[in-house]
Amino acid sequence: MKKVKYEHIADLLLLSVTVFWGSTFIIVKKSIEIMPTFAFLSIRFWIASILLAILFFKKFKKLDKNILRDGTLLGIMLFLSYAFQTVALEYSKASVVGFLTGLNVVIVPFMSAFIIKKMPSIYSQIGVTLALIGVALMSLNESFSISLGDSLAIICAIFISIHIIMTDKFSRKYDTYLLTTIQITVVSILSTLTSLSYEPYLLPKELDSYLIFSFLITSIFATVYAFIIQTTMQQYTTPTKTALIFTMEPVTAGVFGYIIGKETLSLRGYLGSVVIFLGLLVAEFGYLIFSKKQNGEVK
Repeated sequence: MKKVKYEHIADLLLLSVTVFWGSTFIIVKKSIEIMPTFAFLSIRFWIASILLAILFFKKFKKLDKNILRDGTLLGIMLFLSYAFQTVALEYSKASVVGFLTGLNVVIVPFMSAFIIKKMPSIYSQIGVTLALIGVALMSLNESFSISLGDSLAIICAIFISIHIIMTDKFSRKYDTYLLTTIQITVVSILSTLTSLSYEPYLLPKELDSYLIFSFLITSIFATVYAFIIQTTMQQYTTPTKTALIFTMEPVTAGVFGYIIGKETLSLRGYLGSVVIFLGLLVAEFGYLIFSKKQNGEVK
């Protein structure tokens, strides 16, 4: 009974992570209308880095050149993911960027296949096909071209996929809390350098209430809280349930895009988002559904 109770609590906490991640799309979109993109990322991740360093400072005794090297590589991939995603939000709706970013769920199996030379399952292939149809419905305009923002969001999904594969490898070798602290700090440094190189200012000219709210949500809840919960709670639930819970991120992005930003899509856009979401579910859980049907467990 206690194990079941812990599993339910873990599932709820993991679901809360997807809520914070989903909410950040529209929150960040509105924030970068107030201040430069990389200046915003810089402040967001420096707050998170400092908090992580305070929380896990005792673990720095495990720091060596190997974890520093691999943590830096992770940080670079994570920076590129956030950079393309955040710039994409300048050109596309938060709900659209949320769904296109979620394509990493179907990209990862094929990218892994390229690296380990093993073809993805038929369900992953079906999922990718559905996702591509969904992207076409959501993103292609009448001239059959894709917008700049949508293109950047898809590139973001590719970098997220690389980050996921690298994290799977490195998290088995090192302390995950120290690895997280290093990569978040690298994102902070790269964001600051980019902002100083290309943007008119780093610190906001006026720190209004919305920016304070945005920094609190994105740095504390969507970064520090999310990473800690994901790392600690997965031991109490199953990987399958965790993956299913995380597919709710693009859905929550769409919900918050409507509630906060009053964003609406065309009928084709809504149809595309549904097809993408179906593709994510088939890629992740098709084998479970059909194996149960074959065993007579699903009527």
